[in-house]
Amino acid sequence: MNKQMIEFNLDAILAKRGITKYRLAKDTNIAHTTIWKLETGKAQRVGFDVLGKICNRLDCELTDFLFIHRDKETRQSAAKKTAKKAAKRGAAK
Repeated sequence: MNKQMIEFNLDAILAKRGITKYRLAKDTNIAHTTIWKLETGKAQRVGFDVLGKICNRLDCELTDFLFIHRDKETRQSAAKKTAKKAAKRGAAK
């Protein structure tokens, strides 16, 4: 069986931009508890409006903080692809 795991990881992008989760919540008018639930995997659903607000505030793409992992090999491959994307985006700016 191929299990999927959705990972919501804002820590790295927030640290890179010098923004706290609290500041993100205030700037986007998203409840701090919503961001916490997303980070801890306790959220059962997330609206496109929430994802859009986060992307707009952080000037990023969904793939910069939202990952789908199917198994260990897929996780490692996804991490390499994400690092390459980030490097390309950084070089383009």
